[in-house]
Amino acid sequence: MDTDPRLIAYLMNQDNYPERGPDIAHFETHISHVFVGGDLAYKIKKPVDLGFLDFSALWNRRFFCREEVRLNSRLAPGIYLGVIPIFGSNGAYSFEKRRGWPVVEWAVKMKRLPEDRILSNLILEGRLLAEEMRGIGERLARFHNEVPVYRGRVFGGLESVTFNTEENFQEIRPFCGSMLEKGVYDKIEGYTRGFLKENEALFSARRRSGFVREGHGDLHSQHICLTSSPVIVDCIEFNKRFRISDILDDMAFLLMDLEYRGRFDLSARLGSAYFSLQEPALSHELLRFYKIYRAVVRAKVQGFTAQGLSDEAGKRDTVRRAREYYALAEHYIDQKDRAFNPVIFMGVSGSGKSALALNLLAGAVLLRSDEVRKDLVGIGGEEHAYVDYGQGIYDSTTTRRTYERLHALAVDEARSGKRVLVDATYTKAEQRQEIFGASSEAGLNPLFIHCFADEAVLRRRVEERVGRGTDVSDARPAIVTEQLKKMEAPTELPFFRVLRLNTDDNLDSMRKALREFL
Repeated sequence: MDTDPRLIAYLMNQDNYPERGPDIAHFETHISHVFVGGDLAYKIKKPVDLGFLDFSALWNRRFFCREEVRLNSRLAPGIYLGVIPIFGSNGAYSFEKRRGWPVVEWAVKMKRLPEDRILSNLILEGRLLAEEMRGIGERLARFHNEVPVYRGRVFGGLESVTFNTEENFQEIRPFCGSMLEKGVYDKIEGYTRGFLKENEALFSARRRSGFVREGHGDLHSQHICLTSSPVIVDCIEFNKRFRISDILDDMAFLLMDLEYRGRFDLSARLGSAYFSLQEPALSHELLRFYKIYRAVVRAKVQGFTAQGLSDEAGKRDTVRRAREYYALAEHYIDQKDRAFNPVIFMGVSGSGKSALALNLLAGAVLLRSDEVRKDLVGIGGEEHAYVDYGQGIYDSTTTRRTYERLHALAVDEARSGKRVLVDATYTKAEQRQEIFGASSEAGLNPLFIHCFADEAVLRRRVEERVGRGTDVSDARPAIVTEQLKKMEAPTELPFFRVLRLNTDDNLDSMRKALREFL
C-alpha cells in the first residue's frame, strides 16, 4: 500500500502550502515522501507495515511523526518545527481545517538544510574537513553522555545483538549469487557468530557499565549538516531496537560510512575527537564488529532498494553499492588493523599528488612514474623531454612498460615489509586495475588517493614547476589539458579504496590528515 496519488499531487502544488513557497521538489524513500520548497520541507510517512516498522494506521503515523520531532530535537534543535495535520474528503486535501473534513494524514514540518553543507556532498567535492570532524566527534560524545542510560534487558545486550545479526543473515541469504558471493556470506556469518559466542561476557559488561543508551540509530554522512554548529537529523524514531544500543554501535555506523566513501582520514579524526571524551567506551574489537554489522545492514538496504527499481541503470548502481558494502565488511574481517600498503597517489599533472607524497611518511619508499620512465629509456632525472602528449618517451609502448615496471617495484618493496608510496597519473582504468590486482594477489592492502583541483589551479602549478625546472616531471599546461580529456574516473575500484581530495585546500593540512591514519 502506498500514499494516495491525489495527495502526492496536492503536495506537489506550491499554492497549497500555508507559506505559498516556490516550486516543490519531491523525494521518495521506501518509507516516506518528502516535499521541499524554499526554506521548508514537509515529510509524510507511507502507510506501510514492513515488520520492523508499522505506519499502516493513521494513529501510528501521527505517533511516529511526533516521535521524529521529539527525538531529533536532541541533535537538531530548531530544525524540526512540528507535526502538521492534513485534512481530506473524497480525494480532496487541505492544510486548513474544513467542516466535515477529518484529519487523513500527518506531516513533519522542518527547516530545509543547505545542500552545500551536507557532509556527504562535501565529501564528494573532496574537501579536507579535518577540523569539522573534531566538532562532530565532540558533539556526539556529549550527546552520548546526555542521553539516558538504558536500564532494561531487552535492548543492547547479547540477545538483542544476536537477534539483529541473525535477522540480517536471514534477509541477505537470498541475495547470494546476485549481489553477494556465497564465500563472502559464509565469511561474514562465521565471523559474526564466532565473535558473539566468544564475547558473551563482554556484552553483559558493556550493559552493566552504562554503554547501552538511547542514541541516534542512523548516523551517516547524509544526515549531518555542517552549519556553524553541526546539525544531525533523521534519527530512528520507528523502532527502539535500532535506536537503543551500545554507543559504539552508533559511532561504528558513521565511522563505517566515512570509510565506505574512502575517507579513512575523516574517520581517524572523528574517532580521535570522540574517544578523547569517551575513552572508557572504546573497545577496538567490538568497534570492528559493529562496523561489519553496519556495513551488512547498509548492503541489505541497498539490496531491498534494488528489488523495487524498474530503471535498469538505477538498479545496476544500487546493486553495485550493495556489493561494495559487502566488500567493505570482508575488508574489516581480513585486514583488521593492517596499514594501507602501497598507497597510490593518482591524478593529472599539477594535482598535488607529488607534493603530498614527498616526505609524507618517514622511511617510506617513494616510487614516481616520471623517474621509472626516464630510467627505462636511459635519460637522467635532471634532463627534460618536452614533447606533445603521447609522443616520444610518452608514447603508449613506453607508458605501458613504465607502469609494468612501476607496479613490479611497488609490489616487491611492499612484500619486503617496506611502506610504499606510488606517484603516477593513472589516467587509465587498466593501469589502476593492474596495480590493484597485483597488490591484492600479493596479500597487500592498497589505497588510492585521487588528487584533483580546478583546471586553472592545475595549469598554474605546472607553469610554476616548469619555470623552476628542478622537478623530474615533463608536464606542461598543454599536457594537463590532454590528461583531463583522457582521465577515466576510477569507477572500477572499490569505493572504499579511493580517497578523493580536492587539493585546492592547504597541502600541509592534508599531509597532517593523511599521516593520522596512514
